[in-house]
Amino acid sequence: MTWLGDSVYSIREAATNNLRKLAETFGVEWAAANLLPKVLVLFRHPNYLYRMTTLFAFSALAPVLGKAHINQTILPTVIAMTEDTVPNIRFNVARTLQTLAALVDPPQVQKIKASLQKLQEDPDRDVKFYAQQALSAI
Repeated sequence: MTWLGDSVYSIREAATNNLRKLAETFGVEWAAANLLPKVLVLFRHPNYLYRMTTLFAFSALAPVLGKAHINQTILPTVIAMTEDTVPNIRFNVARTLQTLAALVDPPQVQKIKASLQKLQEDPDRDVKFYAQQALSAI
């Protein structure tokens, strides 16, 4: 878990891949009880790299955790991150929402689309681009 906060991107990336493998090995309930709370702590960290890692971890864990955990925890957190002050976070929110859209039911897809439409009006052009890209892929 400490790797998730490493200053080197490749180590953080390896850590998120390991989270998925741990979740697959130990099961959904174990992952929800042991991994998800630790990832959620990163969501509120003042350093944007930690918040970015939250998104990468959610993308890795969501397919393993399933719809219930996506709907209850992951999706609301990612949608809340559309308000982040850092543009790199917001455009990675768009990318994460695109990933989540393939894993949820139609009512949640509508929430995702609404968030992406909001991001399309972002002042940052990269955020707009990734929001448009995600919307066209859903």
